[in-house]
Amino acid sequence: MELWKYPYAWGGAAFIRLYFKIMRIEIFGREVETALLAQRKDVLYAGWHRGFLYYAYHYRDRGGAGIISQSSDGELIALVCRCLGIHGFRGSSTRGGGEAFHDLVDYIKAGHIGGFTPDGPVGPPYVSKPGIIQLAARTGGPLLAFCWDAGASHEFNSWDRTILPLPFSRIAVLYDREPMYVPAGLTETEYEGLRIEFDRRMNHLAYQARYYVKNRLKGFDPRDIEIPANYLDYLPRRKPKKK
Repeated sequence: MELWKYPYAWGGAAFIRLYFKIMRIEIFGREVETALLAQRKDVLYAGWHRGFLYYAYHYRDRGGAGIISQSSDGELIALVCRCLGIHGFRGSSTRGGGEAFHDLVDYIKAGHIGGFTPDGPVGPPYVSKPGIIQLAARTGGPLLAFCWDAGASHEFNSWDRTILPLPFSRIAVLYDREPMYVPAGLTETEYEGLRIEFDRRMNHLAYQARYYVKNRLKGFDPRDIEIPANYLDYLPRRKPKKK
């Protein structure tokens, strides 16, 4: 670990702590999480990769854990998370993921919250890999979908369209109305069906959060917004490079 990364990590964590404090954050469905945590501590969370900056703020100082890429960027991200009180197991679907996954399972079974961004580290966006369903099956913990969006933001033209809210922006944070429980011992086809269902839940929340803040709606729960047939077209995609 290069020593020069430590001050950058501390600075990154301080930025996240302070920057999101100036946002106008509205949280919908927090009571679902509160009720789960009153009964058990092994609650699992998943949100799309584009929202990772706010996830770090939202889950700070709670002793939770996730999986972070073994890339050089991942090393710095892991340090930032450590400064935010989040434990990061190093690995991904492309390198070192097996060991990190097993470590995360053990950590959650010991009585901690945990999760990860199931479309990372390289996409495609809004499509989860099997790992998040397998995590729920292996731990037995309730899996809770969680998405957010910001009214005024910069969206990087990365594969995931990472969101950086502008200062004092309005943010809508949506929890799913109920968790998903994934039994152990199902067939591969059955697990795939649950993965598709979980993606549907996640993308519904992503659509509702985005529609709510981008249209400056107020006064009701955005999870009541009707989902149109073409809702996936409303979610941001990477723009093609100009020739």
